[in-house]
Amino acid sequence: MVLVFRLLTSICMAKEASGRDLRTAWKLVVASSDLSLRRRLAFGLRHTYGIASVHQAKERPELERRLLEHRISIVLLALPLRGFVELEALRTIRELAPESRTIVMAEAPAEAAAVDVLKLGARGYCALTTELAVIGKAIELVQQGEIWVARNVMSQLVDELTEQHTARSAKRDAELQLLTPREQQISELIAVGVSNKEVADKLSIAERTVKAHLTHIFRKLGVSSRLQLALHALRPSPAATTEVR
Repeated sequence: MVLVFRLLTSICMAKEASGRDLRTAWKLVVASSDLSLRRRLAFGLRHTYGIASVHQAKERPELERRLLEHRISIVLLALPLRGFVELEALRTIRELAPESRTIVMAEAPAEAAAVDVLKLGARGYCALTTELAVIGKAIELVQQGEIWVARNVMSQLVDELTEQHTARSAKRDAELQLLTPREQQISELIAVGVSNKEVADKLSIAERTVKAHLTHIFRKLGVSSRLQLALHALRPSPAATTEVR
C-alpha cells in the first residue's frame, strides 16, 4: 500500500511539474486600456500561475507590436480597446497572429456578443470582473484547444451553425436539380476522384462526351474546378441513383 501511495504521489507530482513546464513556455499578452486591470492580471498570471512571459498592451499600436515581436500563445482582450472599433481587434489578431488564441473580456457579457466574437475566432468569452482563478482555468483549457463560454452561448452558436448548414444544403440541392440525371451521375463520380476516362468506361460513353457534360455542369453550377464540383456533389441526389442511358 505504501508503495502504491508513493507511486501515485510521484505521478501527481510529475503531472503538476509538467503543467508548470508548459505554462512557463506560454507567451501571453493582456490587452486592456484599463491600467489597473492590466497590472492585476499580469501580476496574477505571473506569480500565481507561473507564466513568466506576460506582456501588456494598452492600445492598438502596442498590441500589434506585441503580436509581431513575440510568438503569442494567448491574448486576453478586454473590450473596448483604444484604437479599435468594436470587434476590429479580433480581425487584427487573426491576421497578425493566426496561431494565437484569444479570450475576450467584456464589461457586460451578452449571449449575442459572445456568438459574434466566437465567429471572429475568439476561443473564450467572460466578464471583466471574472476572478483570476477562473481566468487561469480558462487559459489552460483554451490553450488545450477547448472553448470557454457559457453553455447557453454554445447552444445558441450550434443552433446558428445548424441553420447555416441547412440553408447551404438547401441551396446546393436546388443547384443540383439544374443538372440532368446523366450530369448528376457524372458529378457524383467526379466527386469521388474518378477520371474522365474512367467515367466514360463506367457509363459506356465517349470521353469527349464526358468533357462536354462537364462543361455544361460547370456552367450550370457556377464552378470552375473539379474540387468545387466535388463540394457540390458530395451528397447523392435521388435522381442520380437510377441507371441512365
